[in-house]
Amino acid sequence: MGNFIIRRLIQAVFTVLGVMFLTFLLFNVVAGDIASSHVSKKAGPEAREKFMVEKGLNNPKFINTSEAPYYWKKTQFFSHLSNCVTLNEKSWKYKTKTILSMISERGKYSLAITVPVMALGWMVGLSMAAIVAYCRGRWIDHTGVFLAVLGMCIPFLAYILFGQWLIFKLSPKHAFGLGNKINVYVPIFISLAAGLGTSVRFYRTIMLDQLNRDYVRTARAKGVSAPVILGKHVLKNCMLPILTSLIMSIPFLILGSFLLEQFFGIPGVGGLMINSIKDRDVPMITGLTFLLAVVYVIMLLITDILYAVFDPRIRLE
Repeated sequence: MGNFIIRRLIQAVFTVLGVMFLTFLLFNVVAGDIASSHVSKKAGPEAREKFMVEKGLNNPKFINTSEAPYYWKKTQFFSHLSNCVTLNEKSWKYKTKTILSMISERGKYSLAITVPVMALGWMVGLSMAAIVAYCRGRWIDHTGVFLAVLGMCIPFLAYILFGQWLIFKLSPKHAFGLGNKINVYVPIFISLAAGLGTSVRFYRTIMLDQLNRDYVRTARAKGVSAPVILGKHVLKNCMLPILTSLIMSIPFLILGSFLLEQFFGIPGVGGLMINSIKDRDVPMITGLTFLLAVVYVIMLLITDILYAVFDPRIRLE
């Protein structure tokens, strides 16, 4: 397993480097003149040139022929990689704050939403899916499948708008901002309700596949109770697709928090990312992109390792 982990870590490094290269192309090559978004035309060419020098935008992009033999020194791409790894570059909008300080300041609000949503969504979705799967063909199963499909058909934005409208009607002070701790619970409930239908539908499908296996019939014939069959046998054999779906849902969960934070006035990383894109705050955008890429590849590596834990037949070589 050690060789597998080392190999995957090397792949992860190249994956993150690829993301950083694409990010650099988007904001430093394809985006055109970034200085025009931060320096007024009335300030004159001197102010624009000063901004370019301060931010290193007048340096060569990839190769600096004047720095032989260190051609990578004083290039925009090297500065881009260095700032992403260290997160010590100052924001172009919040001039006195570094990327790391901004993430530390706002990250706690985003984690207060995403972590409970992921944990509760996983537990509630599995529990409901186990019930409807075990009661296949009964009214509980039909009702659960109907509600799950209905929930999947409703757009995520519709959940947000309806939830915000309902909270404004019931308690306006809890509908926006952080004036009360309950304000964080509202987007958690909305995000949980929006993703529950998809989770229940998916988990039910993979559980039904296991419930039709011979080992389940044998356990039932021996008089094993339903909770033991579901919790000890079926759930363990379903963990591989469940883990895969859980990890793959992380990017969509993060994107969903962007909308929630904007609509409910929560000063989290999602709002910071959206505002940075609107303001063309390149250091902040690239730093957040790097952080998300690192988190994603680490979670994929953890998933591969957990495969071998839950299924001993899998050997990571």
